[in-house]
Amino acid sequence: MHRFRGNIWDYDTRPHVMKILGYPLEVTDRIPEITEARNIELGLGLQLCYMHPSKYKFEHPRFCYERLEYIGQKIQDLVMAERLLTKHLDAPGLWLQQRHRGLLMNKYCGRYLRAKLLHRYIIYDEKIQDTYENNRRKRNPATTAVQQALHGLSYLVYGKRDVRRLMFEFFDFEQIQPKEVA
Repeated sequence: MHRFRGNIWDYDTRPHVMKILGYPLEVTDRIPEITEARNIELGLGLQLCYMHPSKYKFEHPRFCYERLEYIGQKIQDLVMAERLLTKHLDAPGLWLQQRHRGLLMNKYCGRYLRAKLLHRYIIYDEKIQDTYENNRRKRNPATTAVQQALHGLSYLVYGKRDVRRLMFEFFDFEQIQPKEVA
């Protein structure tokens, strides 16, 4: 992982992404080395969150956002379920299920990331960079995956409280989405 420390993305892009996302958070651990390690993990993790599988996956399967995306999907589901259950105590189960599915639709998740202009920092392989940047059908799943990877990273580094912050304060997951025209 240390091969990614000190590269161009680390110096040029990471500070912008961290500023937009509000990182690093003020956390004081009892042991100062833990805080330092948390910040290193955050920096390397952010780079992984933005690393498309086309870049380094064939060199090593861990050098992309897929693992963080998996964790992010699961924690995102859990946090949204908790939120819906606490806000709508008497709602029927089917309504909760439909609302949950509607709020976490993949096409909306990527839209939240693009609304904050964070999609500009995704690292693609040079051969496919133009294809992904100019083709919405390819770009949307990639932006959704990055957004879910960010939730996974925030859970691993700061815990569920930060996932809630990202989902409901930063990305505003509860905004009303327009109904699809049939």
